[in-house]
Amino acid sequence: MDDAKTFDLLSSGETAGIFQLEGAGMRRYIKELKPTTFSDISAMVALYRPGPMEHIPTFIKAKHGIEPIHYPHPTLASILEETYGVIVYQEQVLFIAQAFAGYSLGQADIFRKAMGKKIPEVMRKERRNFMAGAKRNGFSAEVASEVFALIEPFAGYAFNKAHSVSYALIAYHTAYLKANYPAEYITAFLITNAGQSEKVASAIAECRRLDISVLPPDINRSQASFSIEKDSKDDAPAIRFGLTAIKNVGLGAIEPIIAERNKEGDFKSIEDLC
Repeated sequence: MDDAKTFDLLSSGETAGIFQLEGAGMRRYIKELKPTTFSDISAMVALYRPGPMEHIPTFIKAKHGIEPIHYPHPTLASILEETYGVIVYQEQVLFIAQAFAGYSLGQADIFRKAMGKKIPEVMRKERRNFMAGAKRNGFSAEVASEVFALIEPFAGYAFNKAHSVSYALIAYHTAYLKANYPAEYITAFLITNAGQSEKVASAIAECRRLDISVLPPDINRSQASFSIEKDSKDDAPAIRFGLTAIKNVGLGAIEPIIAERNKEGDFKSIEDLC
């Protein structure tokens, strides 16, 4: 997953119609991030939610070297290097608890869930247990306290990495299709969202930006829904509105028309159509 056109599209912020990346706020952040790896996309998907969203600027600045990445202890580097020192995933919380407090992954997950409840009494208990485990593992109280403070705000809302990677995979694939086959991708998008006027309008606007011709319904060219055909002006792919785009015309009327056209050829006149 290293297609240059795809990452250029993502870096431009022109992600209208791209799964998980099409909102105005996300488009602004993805343009600032200028992702260069699949891991960047996955992390952004995980961070763009209430709570972790406040750490997106830190993530972006760390990626581009604008702010240095600080680790309270070198042990954290191997766990957080992928995400530029920012805790993004639940799994990172587990690995930190395992590395510092000596928890098993099962114990670490119980710790994460307990921390996520944000109950002061529970938080104090978990802090004592974490500090004791870190001491047994040879870490100073100062380092253990700093690491606990690092993971404390993330324990409740860090995203599951498997979910994030799954979403990011779909986002990458849709971005790849838009970057390399824009007319075909937007046609598929229009077919899928034909009943949603706002999404149709947004897609048509995107066609204008990309200089893709959008052609009106035509009794001899249109299918039932949106379709691809060559633009008569320059042979480039163009998008044709379907006959269902005509107000008050349903499939019941359109299907016999298309069947007759396929059988007998183009309609020559109104009388021929009738």
